Amino acid sequence: MKYIASILLVIMTVGLVICGVLLWKRRRETGDYSRTIQALFSWVSAFFAGGFIVRTWSETTTVDSTFLAPEHTFVPILVQVLFFFYPLEVIRPIVSRAKVYTLLFAPLLLLVFIGICMGIDYTPLYTLADVWQHLGEFNVWFRLFALVVMLSYGFSLFLVPYDWRRSSADRKFIMAYALGFCLLGVLHFFIQFSHAYVLVLIHQVVWMAFFFGVAYYELCERLIVAAPNKPVAPEEEETFSDSHCDELWERIVQIIEDNEGWRNPELNMTFITTQLFSNRTYVSEAFKRNTGMTFSEYITKRRIDYVAEELRRRPESNIQDIFFDAGYRHRSTAWRHFHKLKGISPSDYLESLK
Repeated sequence: MKYIASILLVIMTVGLVICGVLLWKRRRETGDYSRTIQALFSWVSAFFAGGFIVRTWSETTTVDSTFLAPEHTFVPILVQVLFFFYPLEVIRPIVSRAKVYTLLFAPLLLLVFIGICMGIDYTPLYTLADVWQHLGEFNVWFRLFALVVMLSYGFSLFLVPYDWRRSSADRKFIMAYALGFCLLGVLHFFIQFSHAYVLVLIHQVVWMAFFFGVAYYELCERLIVAAPNKPVAPEEEETFSDSHCDELWERIVQIIEDNEGWRNPELNMTFITTQLFSNRTYVSEAFKRNTGMTFSEYITKRRIDYVAEELRRRPESNIQDIFFDAGYRHRSTAWRHFHKLKGISPSDYLESLK
């Protein structure tokens, strides 16, 4: 197991260093601190991974130590704090970051301060029976409390308000980030009680996949916008007044048009059918009857037509800003849709306007 763990840790260390370098080199593209934060966190993680190689062979890892060892209970809480900075930067919550950071971090930091700096005398726990035997002691239940708090905090990312008009990150990506974060917390929790080496290996694999996935999204998928823009309406926006609308179609149009819902990256058929208390068959038929297109085709055309019109009106604008305004959050999806409908890439289209 040690050889497998060491190989994984070497790959992890090298990969994290490379991810950090790539993110750091392109940190100024985003107009925020997201890539800077993730680059620094990648290097910090690489440092811990490198140290874990040494600890693996000196037999001082979590698996080799006592149950609920203070250093393995409280130090990971500090690492957990670092996990929050990146998603909060890309979500761009409406509430002030200072308030969010205070609410999230103050209790965790207080917990770590008490656990490490208050001179608590910790009883060594070598088996689960020891944990149960000393459960009534403050130093034992306080460590259990710290683990439970750390685990529950992993789910708090799901509660941060997401506003698609402000965030350049896709909601599905944010949810995937939160799920990965929770999975790492759950694995750490069970490692503390089982000391199973296989869980340590799974934890390492998930950690690698987590960081590599974030780096890939940042460098290849995320639309880069310097700041949340207020959508600019075209001079002549397509309307539905000439459509042969029945009552259902009129209600569909209202959903799409209200607050410019077609710009919402979360808009999908399920949302519309839920709002209408209808089903997919009727809604799909309404789209076919009134537009000759499916729901996805129609929304895609609406967004790409908007992008093309804005590029004609404002050729000096940043292409990714316009895609962001149109409701896209994935660069590759935006480029693919534009090329499919216009037969040319956005860059070439912009060049043709000059």
